[in-house]
Amino acid sequence: MESYASKKGVVSHLFEKLIAPAPAKYKAKIGLVGVGFEMHFDWVSILKNYAIAKACLKREFPSESFEVICPEAPIQTKEDMLAWLEQAKKQEVDGVIIYQASYIAGDLAATTARWFVQNPIPVLSWSHDEATGGRLSNNRLCGQNFLLNILGSSGVKYSWIFESPESPTIGTHLLSFAKAVYAKASLNQRTIGMIGGFRVPGFYDCELNEIALLKRFGLLVDRVDFETIWKHGEKFKEEDIEEIKQALLTHPLCKFNNVTNERLNKSLRLSLAIADYSRVNKYIGVGLKNWPELFDHYDIAGDGAGALVQDIGIPVADESDMGALVSMVVFNQLSLEQCVPTLVDMSLISEEKNRLGFWHCGGAPTKLMKPETGYEVRNHSILENYSEESSTGMLIEFLHNPGQITMAKYMYPDAATVLTWEADIRPSEMAFRGSYAEIEPVTHKAGDILSAILNNGCDHHWIIARGYMGTDLAEFNHWVGVENIKIEKSNAYLFGHSKK
Repeated sequence: MESYASKKGVVSHLFEKLIAPAPAKYKAKIGLVGVGFEMHFDWVSILKNYAIAKACLKREFPSESFEVICPEAPIQTKEDMLAWLEQAKKQEVDGVIIYQASYIAGDLAATTARWFVQNPIPVLSWSHDEATGGRLSNNRLCGQNFLLNILGSSGVKYSWIFESPESPTIGTHLLSFAKAVYAKASLNQRTIGMIGGFRVPGFYDCELNEIALLKRFGLLVDRVDFETIWKHGEKFKEEDIEEIKQALLTHPLCKFNNVTNERLNKSLRLSLAIADYSRVNKYIGVGLKNWPELFDHYDIAGDGAGALVQDIGIPVADESDMGALVSMVVFNQLSLEQCVPTLVDMSLISEEKNRLGFWHCGGAPTKLMKPETGYEVRNHSILENYSEESSTGMLIEFLHNPGQITMAKYMYPDAATVLTWEADIRPSEMAFRGSYAEIEPVTHKAGDILSAILNNGCDHHWIIARGYMGTDLAEFNHWVGVENIKIEKSNAYLFGHSKK
């Protein structure tokens, strides 16, 4: 089945002809090192199992995203372990998997622990069961217990797994660690752009402490005013804008349009400008201040422009919501850029049906559209509540395609907490004009989720990412020190918690 990331947006092919090419994707380096003790244990079986472990990683980790670095044989002494770790450091390894080939010497464990104290990158301890009925040939489980006691006593953060290399689920579990390593490394010293400079008026939960983002995720924030972006868009020719407009409006899935030509042209030029400026400056995502300046000074609505930018793989958070944008870029990197994240508000609940309705103004990537119902190019429905005549465009409105999703949001003011759950988008009618998805939670009940949101005073935007990613996100949060907000059974009436 075709992934959402590999789908083409309705006009993304025309964008790609005009804007700067996408930068090369990050490739994470994962070190795999076996540890063992030939003097007391079955070295032949140790070598055999280590070879199986190496083959497992190289089979399960996509070669376009990961490079596996490993010594030929398991390491036995503290001197050799230190030498290998230092060499891995020179090769800029992003994370290490220690395969417990057998029991080990205590000084090797102590040297390993000290190195990770001085070089705090993610480390996974991997062990599994062994043959029984004769002599204790490897003593792997006790060896893992011994190693992790020393790592933990030294203050080293770690993950662990106890599962055979031949288990049918081992690849999924190892890949959760590897994806967390990838996301953590690929976000470090990267930049997100804030187009329009700041959050929209009064949306206090859309701002985050930039130093906290730098400390926790390694993310830098580049604030850019609209005039800079608008002038950047002057490079695009009128005939190119016209070609995109015609492709958008004459597409078989386009069911309606009430946006004027002038506003369509300006919206498409803005979209090209954001896309190209982001590619040139290597932004891994952008926040878009889509009101009030775009309404008041440029006579357009920016949501549709953001939708088309997302179709080329650049996450866009409406209303310059930094927490939403952080959530989007984390999801994007954690999924190896496969999950196509998008921003929504929570707008409906039916506890009887176990459904939650999520909506936004028409700024989701067209990749996510339900093909059977198509899309509409519209003026802004919220502005129409005030005055239909003065409402501006362009928005791209549609129902989201059914499928598996994960929802999350890193919270104001410093992204130190996150609320997340897995769900399925179900077939539904469009409850409100705009971009709409009706979901059925699978990890929790709808009422319990609502209770957690209201009881904890959570931010008002949420991110939908395609695929079940709860385990991967929990692994990533472990490594960046983010607390997961608990979803507990609703009591219908609760006293809210004040934020720390």
